[in-house]
Amino acid sequence: MNNNQNHKYLPKLKGLVNQPNSWNAFKEHLDVLLEAQHRTMEQAIDPVDIYKAQGAVQMIKYLKGLRDQVNASLESKK
Repeated sequence: MNNNQNHKYLPKLKGLVNQPNSWNAFKEHLDVLLEAQHRTMEQAIDPVDIYKAQGAVQMIKYLKGLRDQVNASLESKK
């Protein structure tokens, strides 16, 4: 996805990422998911399961950085 497409939806997420209660609850949920994926990687025998868990970890980390992305996109529009 290119940057122009990213900027279309990022401002719409401002309400989620800038509400401390909502954002903190969302981050806690992501932390639980991250721990589960790490356990999956530790216990996996099949390399495919490890790769899937690695992809999930990458996406969870992306989502944890969403607040910074949204706020950066809003700053760049000023």
